[in-house]
Amino acid sequence: MSTKNASLLTLFCLEGLFLDSILYGDTRIMLRVRSPRRTTRCPRCSTILYRMHRRASRMVKHMQCDGKLVMVQLTVRDFLCTSCRRVFREAIPGVDRRRTTEHYRRFVVPKVHDRSFRSVAIEHSIGARTLVAATRALNTERGIAWPVGTFSLGIDEHSFSGTDFVQTITDVTHHTLLHLLHDTRQTTLRAWIRQIPSEIRGHITAACIDMCQSYRATLGQELPGTPIVIDPFHVIQHLNKELSDLRLIFTRREYPLPKRLLEKNKEDLTAREKEELQTMFKHYPAIGELWRIKEIIRRMYRVKDPKEAGVRYRSVLNGLRGDVRHRFARLYRTLKNWETEILNYFTHRITNGYTEGVHTRIKLLKRISYGFRNKTNYIAKMTLAFLPLATLVSLAQTSTCLT
Repeated sequence: MSTKNASLLTLFCLEGLFLDSILYGDTRIMLRVRSPRRTTRCPRCSTILYRMHRRASRMVKHMQCDGKLVMVQLTVRDFLCTSCRRVFREAIPGVDRRRTTEHYRRFVVPKVHDRSFRSVAIEHSIGARTLVAATRALNTERGIAWPVGTFSLGIDEHSFSGTDFVQTITDVTHHTLLHLLHDTRQTTLRAWIRQIPSEIRGHITAACIDMCQSYRATLGQELPGTPIVIDPFHVIQHLNKELSDLRLIFTRREYPLPKRLLEKNKEDLTAREKEELQTMFKHYPAIGELWRIKEIIRRMYRVKDPKEAGVRYRSVLNGLRGDVRHRFARLYRTLKNWETEILNYFTHRITNGYTEGVHTRIKLLKRISYGFRNKTNYIAKMTLAFLPLATLVSLAQTSTCLT
């Protein structure tokens, strides 16, 4: 083989083959290659064979070069084993029965990082199903990349379609998406926790959740002794919901009570908005009481000393204790029931902010992809989308599932 041919084979990542010719077109480059070996070995009985049985030609996509699609016209040979009398096709590294080479799949799959399957498939003239299957296989082969050192779990849920929810599990310490579970059932989360390696379990310092009893029960059973932290955002969100429900009881068409005004932070209110609130509280004292409770708890989260935060929180509970009004009595039971988990925040200082950010990006990717119908494809796509692009490219280059 000439030095020129060897250089071209290296350029087109076809080392180990023999280049017969190159045809250049407007949109494609055609490479005619064949195996340089004169003998082969039977894969069943290991007999060395010299005589070819028949020859065939195959056309496969190989790579992109200078905006052109590089096609490989491969001459393949079949051999008839003289010992076991079986016909087999010689194996060529990087080429199988698929219409793309291993190199092409490793080049294309990372492009689904922030694009839809369909757009990548159309651009590279590859079947969307092939791309989906490669993405699923890559995600399965990768598994869960557990963090090094101690970390805290973040558990929340987001909508896959309507009321069909998916559980999101993150490492809120190192800002990493760990896994997406197919549903929100306790058994699903319990099974996932049980497959965590024992040495990794010992590195979990805390778990951040929303005010969901099923999460607390499952974590208490499967990770005993691990502190559970309620995300401050969900505590304030719960108080705002109670405030909004109370507002709906008193609001009238002729004098609507603005929801936005009640949910706005006190320090962000203008002088006119403060006057509106005082007028509202004068006519509806219950709304004023609940709004002040919300603001006390908001200010509590600015406290750095856990003991002082505990004193402020228990002062709220003391004010609600014994209240005969149904809504306030229910709020007291809720805050009392979650007291330990809410106050754990001041010891561990973790939130589910990263998890909520994951949900925001997932919504964007769903819109780019015009939605999903298959949940397994959805999970594979979203999991790989949160890998750094350099990591995804490296993973595709070293993966065995794309060969």
